[in-house]
Amino acid sequence: MHSDTPTIQTHEQRGLLLMELLLAALLSAFLVIGLVQIVAAARSSFRLQENEAEVQENGRHAISTLTALVRQAGFRPQPWNESYRLPALTSATQDRVSSRSDRIALRSWSDLNCFNNRNPVEDNSGEPVFFIRESVFDLNDSRDLMHTCRYGPTEAEFVTQIHRQGFIRNVESFQALYAEDNDNDGNIDRWVRGAEWSDENDILGVRIGLLLNSSEVVVEPATQEFSVLDFQHRTRADGKLHRLFEFTAAIKSRSG
Repeated sequence: MHSDTPTIQTHEQRGLLLMELLLAALLSAFLVIGLVQIVAAARSSFRLQENEAEVQENGRHAISTLTALVRQAGFRPQPWNESYRLPALTSATQDRVSSRSDRIALRSWSDLNCFNNRNPVEDNSGEPVFFIRESVFDLNDSRDLMHTCRYGPTEAEFVTQIHRQGFIRNVESFQALYAEDNDNDGNIDRWVRGAEWSDENDILGVRIGLLLNSSEVVVEPATQEFSVLDFQHRTRADGKLHRLFEFTAAIKSRSG
């Protein structure tokens, strides 16, 4: 008969087992650290892409809206009727209303109000009547591009339908230049700042520059220099993504 006898571990065997456990724990720690770094990098990449998409969408929205309003500026439903004559750019249009912003004030005759709804006032044929629509854009102290819109049959009867409502957020700089045709040949002779034109009727179009930034901190903090049209802007080292948008829109009634 053979009797079972307990296995006796030597000090050497116990030391080897302990080393194996320590090595396994060390490898597990490296794996966890690697996974944490991968997740963190993926999260940072996602936030960067998300903020990039936000800035690009804000830029597209601003370009689309402002281009449409500039093209419509000065529109008259009956070009031959002098009673419909009005400036495309009003005297509220100014250069450097703040250290970061110009101001654009556009007017046109429109059968759509400030909310792009049909004018409820109708003519004898049941069609909406054309009223004057005025849109004004500039920046506030919170770096929002603000929109004010008034609508009415005459300037004296304007109703403010939108009062300095936030239009685009996170705008570092809002600048504008105006295409002036001095000799009425239909070509641009020079670019001027707001209200520096010889005659508002000679303005053929508007060039607009917008410097936008992201909502979140997504890049390494560093200052940057941007030329926003004729204006030099230095950003803060805030770790936010910055993108410059510049575009030109023609006043349709004057440029054909």
